[in-house]
Amino acid sequence: MTTDNNNQTPNNDLRQEYRLNARETVYLEEPLDNGPATLLVSTSLDMSANGLRVIADCPLPEGCIMQACVQLKTGERFVLVCEVKWNQPYETDGEYLVGLSLFESEGTDIQKWKEMIAQRCNGTTASS
Repeated sequence: MTTDNNNQTPNNDLRQEYRLNARETVYLEEPLDNGPATLLVSTSLDMSANGLRVIADCPLPEGCIMQACVQLKTGERFVLVCEVKWNQPYETDGEYLVGLSLFESEGTDIQKWKEMIAQRCNGTTASS
């Protein structure tokens, strides 16, 4: 992907931080206005200290704040809060690439998440 600060489409990589290519399971809890939340299972394409790109089977409402749980292949889990920034069709019909921005939020594992990303970027742990 290319960076073009004049074009803010999701096809352009505008993040200023290192991304880890990692296929991990991501559970997203989508709140509904008049009922219980819906649990969506997706797969990460890549992740960084402040965001994720996931592959989902439906587009998610842009601007929606939701809880996420990222489960690594090692079994380690991270409970996070994120905002849906964008959606775009992915490689297969019915698949969507979704951009998620992570929030600094009390009661989440955001600090532990950032430490894990930093360790992986420094090569101090095995990468996925």
